[in-house]
Amino acid sequence: MLWVFLGITVFLVISLLSNLNENVSDPSMDTWVNANLYWAYILFFLSIAAALVLEFANTITDKKATKSALIALVFMGAVVGIAYMFSDSTIPTFYGVEKFIESGDLTTNVSKWIGTGLIATYILSGLAILGIIWSSISSILK
Repeated sequence: MLWVFLGITVFLVISLLSNLNENVSDPSMDTWVNANLYWAYILFFLSIAAALVLEFANTITDKKATKSALIALVFMGAVVGIAYMFSDSTIPTFYGVEKFIESGDLTTNVSKWIGTGLIATYILSGLAILGIIWSSISSILK
């Protein structure tokens, strides 16, 4: 499969290089540039899909990885839940807020989720700082 992908890539790159010229409005050059870009997008999304599928398969077959993944999901859910409980749904006041309210881009629900994201960031940052401090103290005590 990799050889097929490599062959297609080499063909597209050679075709692009052979069609490059000074005329920027040449339609054949645009076609090859677009073909290379689409091919790059396809390879990018295929690699993401392969990584997700393989990791999911590994997680399902390995009990320890499944347990670790579930613990991480529960932890993240707890952080988001706590942040959601502490967030406020009032719309902030700042210069030009009326424009966002009138267009419907800023609602109380949007404000609540923005607050949730900020508070979750603060919680995770605090936990990271506490982890760094704990690591330093525990290494000194050992």
